[in-house]
Amino acid sequence: MKPIPIVVNPTAGGGRLMRHRSALDAVARAGGVDLRWMPTEGRGHGEELGRGAAEAGCPLVLAYGGDGTYNEVARGLVGSATALGVLPGGTTSVLAYELGMPRPASRGLEALLGGHDRPMRIGRTSHGDLFLLMLSAGPDAVVVRNLPDRFKWRGGRGAVAAQAIRELLGGGPLPRLRATVDDHGVEGGWAIVGNSRCYGGPHHATPGADPFADYLEIIVQRGVGRRAAIPFALGIPLGWHVRRRDVARFNGRRVLLEPAPDGTDVPYQVDGDAAGHLPVEAWIADETVAVRLPHS
Repeated sequence: MKPIPIVVNPTAGGGRLMRHRSALDAVARAGGVDLRWMPTEGRGHGEELGRGAAEAGCPLVLAYGGDGTYNEVARGLVGSATALGVLPGGTTSVLAYELGMPRPASRGLEALLGGHDRPMRIGRTSHGDLFLLMLSAGPDAVVVRNLPDRFKWRGGRGAVAAQAIRELLGGGPLPRLRATVDDHGVEGGWAIVGNSRCYGGPHHATPGADPFADYLEIIVQRGVGRRAAIPFALGIPLGWHVRRRDVARFNGRRVLLEPAPDGTDVPYQVDGDAAGHLPVEAWIADETVAVRLPHS
């Protein structure tokens, strides 16, 4: 049997991932396979490595890192028969939570070797982005935009949390935006477009989303400013945010996010990485990427 390619981001997890190579190799050998390690060398390289694995006819390629690494590799696998297996190793590795991956990565690999494949729907945007998890515009996108990559890689969740506190308690003006979902419009200060439920870890920001269904769930916080954003953000881990009277929920196939008439410079993020500024249109694509689900 050919070795299984494993695309690894050597900077994810504070640069600690390669230290676990021997442990993962041992798990693979116990399962009767070998791993072919392929470290990424910069942005976009994961897509190239994923596409190469698909063109070589590999049935499975592993992505070891965070959601940015998963996203890149998935880009290279869309529409192919090669399945994506995700191993948690990044700041949050949200997709690993969504797919029910055991932790740490050694347990995850063991579960994947006995798992099964399923086609997962993906989101696309008018700016050429692909998203597996979500797209959002609002305070979280401001945090992602203003957090330097080096701090995110070294500090992990703590760095993200510290940046969030700075932005919510003492940053500049928070964004105002308008979301139009299948011709129904609503204005607010925060919008989350979910292809998956999980957000920032195991928390269900868009609890009605399903990565194997043909729709997106859109959550819009109609309130603006910090008085609305802070309780909304604090409510996400417990699921309380969707019970708020100033929150609108929609299911749809397409959503347009724009700055509000009096709003400017509204950033958005895709799968935890800064992606640009509004306006942007997002939709559930007809394309799929096969994902390897762990055995139960």
